[in-house]
Amino acid sequence: HLSPNKKTHFKHLHNESGIPYNEMLFFDDCNWGDNCGTVTRAYGVVSYRTPNGLQYEEFLAAMDKYRQESESRS
Repeated sequence: HLSPNKKTHFKHLHNESGIPYNEMLFFDDCNWGDNCGTVTRAYGVVSYRTPNGLQYEEFLAAMDKYRQESESRS
């Protein structure tokens, strides 16, 4: 059973998939909370806010952010 708390979702995704948190990319269109900040601070998930839904330009920007953060870890 999943809660509205995204930390719970990501813990479950990580446990079930075995994918490291820092290799995950989270898109969130929530306008009333900071789910991106929550999962980034808790687990190091790369997050990108999409308040108007995911647009192609935002997808590209998020992929660039993911690449930059991946490179800074190596």
